[in-house]
Parts: sequence; C-alpha cells; structure tokens
Amino acid sequence: MVDKKKGACLMLYPHNLFMLAAYPNWLDRINRRSKIISSLLRDLQSYDEISEPPDDVCGESNAFSEPPNTVVSPEFDVTSDSENLIDELPDDILISILSRLSLKQAAVTTILSRRWVKLWTLTRRLVFEGPKKFKNVNSESVEAKRQNFISWVNNTLLSHQGTTLDEFTVCFDLDGGTCVPDIDRWIIFALEKRSRCLCLEFDILSSKYTLTTRFLTSQAICFLEVVRLSSLQVSEEAVEHILSACPLLRLLRLEDSESLARLRISSPVPNLKILEIMECPLEYIEISSATSLLSFSYSGQRPKGTITNVPNLVEASIGGDCAEFVVDNSCHFSGFLSGMETLELDLEFKRFKSFPELPSMKNLKRLELHLCGYFVESLLFCADILETSCLLQRLTLKVSWPSHYEVYKRERVEEMEAEPEHEHLKVIEFVGFQGGVVEVELLLCLMDRAVSLKSLIIHPSFNLCYTRIHCDKATAVAKQLKTRLPPGAELVILDVES
Repeated sequence: MVDKKKGACLMLYPHNLFMLAAYPNWLDRINRRSKIISSLLRDLQSYDEISEPPDDVCGESNAFSEPPNTVVSPEFDVTSDSENLIDELPDDILISILSRLSLKQAAVTTILSRRWVKLWTLTRRLVFEGPKKFKNVNSESVEAKRQNFISWVNNTLLSHQGTTLDEFTVCFDLDGGTCVPDIDRWIIFALEKRSRCLCLEFDILSSKYTLTTRFLTSQAICFLEVVRLSSLQVSEEAVEHILSACPLLRLLRLEDSESLARLRISSPVPNLKILEIMECPLEYIEISSATSLLSFSYSGQRPKGTITNVPNLVEASIGGDCAEFVVDNSCHFSGFLSGMETLELDLEFKRFKSFPELPSMKNLKRLELHLCGYFVESLLFCADILETSCLLQRLTLKVSWPSHYEVYKRERVEEMEAEPEHEHLKVIEFVGFQGGVVEVELLLCLMDRAVSLKSLIIHPSFNLCYTRIHCDKATAVAKQLKTRLPPGAELVILDVES
C-alpha cells in the first residue's frame, strides 16, 4: 500500500501475507494502524526539511544518538499501552515508513517508545541536504558551515546500523580540495552498504571533487540503479566504468563536469532507461547500443557524434546551443524526432529569421517549448509547429521576458492566417503570460485550431522585474480569453506563487 500524498510506503512481504490469511481480522487491524500512521506522518510533515545541519551535531553528538536528558514518554511506551497498534507492526514495515522521512523527521520518532530510539538507525535512505550555494557570507562562515555539515554526515554514518541502503544522497557546497578525504569515505560507505541510488551534488565554482575509477572497482558498485553526479570532475573512463560495471543501472545523470569531453555508449547497457547530460563541455557523443533507453536529456554546446540503435527512445529534452542546431537542421534529425512522444526544446535565446521546415513528428503527444517573449517570431513558431504534430495532446509554452520589458507598448503583428483544425490538442499551458498583443493573438489562434480543447492553463508572470500590478494586468487579460474558448473547455488561471 502506498500513500503518495504522505510519502508512506507499507510493503506487504510474504510473511505479512501469511498473517493476513491466518488472522481474519488482520485487515481491520491494518486499517486502524494506517490511521495512526497517517496521523503520525501528518505531525512529522509539519517539520521543515533540513536546510542546514543543526549546530549540535558536531563533536561528540551525532544524528542517531538519543538526545541528552531525553525521557521517553510513558504514554507512547509499548509496555504501558497494549493498544499501541504502531508498535505491533513488524520492523520491516516501520523501517520502510522511516525511510520515507527526512533524517530530521525520523529523529522525532525517538519519543514514541524505547523501541523507536534505535529503530530509525536502520533507515534505508540517507539524504543529507543543505544550501548548495552560500550568499552574502564571508569565507570563514562558509568554512564553518562546511565543517558542521561534514561532522553531521560523518557522525550519522558511524551510527547507522542498517546493512543496505536504497538511497545515499549528499547535496551541499563542498570544496573538492579540503573535503576530499571525507567525500572518499562517504562513497566507500555507500558502496559497502550496497546503495541502489548514489547522488552527489556539490555546487561549487572551484576545486571540484574528482571521481576516480579506484572507487568504481568495488564489486558493490554492481548494485547501483541510479547515479546522479553534479559539479564533480568525471572523466570519460569513469563514466565507461560505471556503465560497464552496473548491469542494473537505469538512470545516469551527469551535470557540470568540466572534465567530460567525450561520451561513448557502444557496449550493451541492458537496463539504462534515462540518460541526462547537462552543461558538460562535450565535444563528442556516441550512443549506439542503448536499446532500452526511453528518455534522453542534453543541454550544452553542440557536440559531434551520432545517436543510433535507440528503438525505444520516446522522450527527449534538448537545450543550449544544441537545441538551436536541432531546430535549424531538423531535416537531418527526422529519424530522431519522428519517434518522440514527449519533446522539450529550450529555445530561450533563439530568434527565428525564418521558420525551418520541420519533419513530421507523427508520434508526438507532449511538447514543451522554452522561448523568449522579446522575439515575436519565436512565439509565432509555436503555431507553425502544430502542422507537423498531428497527434499532439498537450502544448506547454514557458516564456521568459527581458527585465522591465513593456509588453503593452508592442506593436500589433500582422493577423495570422487561418490554419487547419487540430483534432487531438486537449491542453494548452502558457507559463509567463504577460497579457501582450502577440501572446493573446497566439493563444486565440491555437484555441481556434484546437477543436477538442479541454483546458487552457495560464501562469501569469511574476518575478523581481514585474510587480504585482503587472501580474494583475496579465490576469485580467487572461480572464477575457474565457469567452473565446470552444464548448466544454475550461480556463485555469494559476496563482503567481503556484
């Protein structure tokens, strides 16, 4: 049973299923327990996620120790309340619940009973998160926060009693020079615990940590299913070793690795379904045997190379210079584009002098475009692209605007010509709506063509450059679109903070 809203996961193992058969009233008891668990989770969710480690985790204290002078409340003690149904649950279910909580939330459960004081040291998720960038603080303060964070992680790992991990994540602004020994130990710990997910995100501009192949020779690396590496130096050899030594790998994300210039996937990777390469200075990329690949994301400069033999690839996200190149030379990517069911293109800095002749995207169902509202031609491109996507069901436009750009003084564009109807487009979403002439005419054109439209979703633009007054104007203009909706369609205007 999974409660997605609260994040609780109650897994019924074989011995639990035996109990269901052995005790006719067990389902009723499970339902009673679920209500108690839901109440507990509601209380725990009131605690904010860790923004930075508490000050008292340094030195002798650690994240898993019972706080000094803590008295376990008798009303929660299993020995004093025979009706305490939570404490009747098997350890594996309780650990599964705790593994869905943040470390801070899990720590609060130590007040429930003596049993819980040590139970949460068996959590299968260790997620250490803090601010990845420090602003308006001096170097001494930054270093102090780093040392505090490192102590928190180290002490927690020393106290962890579990034998395996589902996830090991560290997200923080860590110096790849002074923090190397600690990061080394963390990686070794995660691999020794046979973690299925390894996520390291170190957002720092200099002295980035280098992931060497010596850690990747461990046999335990074969248990990894998800690897996310951000702001680390990762070499081509390291990536190839991960791909070859992790037969269960299904997601690989590499971001902001200045040392990654080449990427080759030429050997079978049987389970790799998601590949994300973001802001790496790739000069060459070759993907020729990822037959299970479903989703590919790339943002950055335009590399040389080829992508072939990806028969199951149905989702792609392209940004940076590469996105502009794909659009300008779309005829050369007809095979790639024709198989897409979901496509995202970041064309925020692209200005169209003329519309390219796009190939047929006969399978495309969801399209998301990032555009700059300053370039009128970019907005008009949205209407043109519908002709090549006859099965498109959802179109999302995310429009950014230059600082203090006055959309209301813009000259009216030439009236758009009537275009053929689009039978499958059901949802149009516009993020960053300012209420300008071109935006309104574009939406009217799309609405007239979308004869099966069900929803028009508007997100008025609101940021530091545009005040609440601008947002209110945009909202007022958006409301006027309701009268032009086809029968049965609804207008949804989301709050600026949504």
